[in-house]
Amino acid sequence: MSGPQFCYVVMAHDPRGIERLISRIRALSPAAAVAVRFEDGQPFDQDRLCALGSTPLVSGIRARWGSWELAEAMLEALARAQAATGADYYVLVSGQDYPVRNLRTWEAEIAAASPDAVIDPIVDHPDDWRFRWTFVTPPVPGHPFALRLTRHGAWRLGTMTSRVLRIHPRFADGDRRWLVGIARPRARPPFEWPVRKASQWMTLSTSAVDHLLSTHRHHPEVARWFRTVRIPDESYAQTILQASDLRIEHGSTTVKKFPPGVASPMWLDAPTLELIASASRAPFARKFAPDVAEQVIAVADRLAADDLTARTEAVTPPRS
Repeated sequence: MSGPQFCYVVMAHDPRGIERLISRIRALSPAAAVAVRFEDGQPFDQDRLCALGSTPLVSGIRARWGSWELAEAMLEALARAQAATGADYYVLVSGQDYPVRNLRTWEAEIAAASPDAVIDPIVDHPDDWRFRWTFVTPPVPGHPFALRLTRHGAWRLGTMTSRVLRIHPRFADGDRRWLVGIARPRARPPFEWPVRKASQWMTLSTSAVDHLLSTHRHHPEVARWFRTVRIPDESYAQTILQASDLRIEHGSTTVKKFPPGVASPMWLDAPTLELIASASRAPFARKFAPDVAEQVIAVADRLAADDLTARTEAVTPPRS
């Protein structure tokens, strides 16, 4: 009897490296489906994605770091991947991920354990939800010195008023918004579930996807509240899932390394990848740069090959 069907849902925003990722997933798990979510207007070649054996999921949602739209885009991608493939499990990964295990080996482990969700918890940051967060777009000074002065002044104001007002000035490439938080009069959320924080990159059964989408439809008050939570893609779905009767396991779908004091994972080099992937059972690692060195890919491919060899040796009886 065949095992459960898997669908790898790739949340992508940059076409560079996406063909490499799709091809590797398909090579490691030929029976699995691959769906690639991206925004309309982004330079993805849909015909090429189809030729590689994946399903393009073109979205009109403009997802940006820290915004509600990221959580909304994830739900949309899961719903559309489920409708397109009818898979038993959905594996959320980014376009900057790459396999570091033999996927068929990992899929067999998931099938044997039969969880409804594999979630990677993150330490809770209560200020994410004790403040009401919103993005604002201030005027951008033209002179570099004025730009630095404006950012410093906003940061300083937020520091002085941190009990009631937080300001995170950002002038990132392509995103000039600031994240502004105002303390909520009521510290606790207006529902009984505890807020849970975990990685966006997780593995969900079709039952978990059904529950998540149903709760999203039937409890709009929860979605309204999470619209003003900071980085809701790491708490909205995770809170709903962990408040359910679903069978939840804690584990990583993708392994990464954060430099000290930095909120974003580092771009992986070969030694770092070897270190973190060898110590994890996660099937993917991130972040792989679009122009990642060939030796980094070689390390990942060797780790996946070693994973298959180890499993084969474990199940092959010794010769008499």
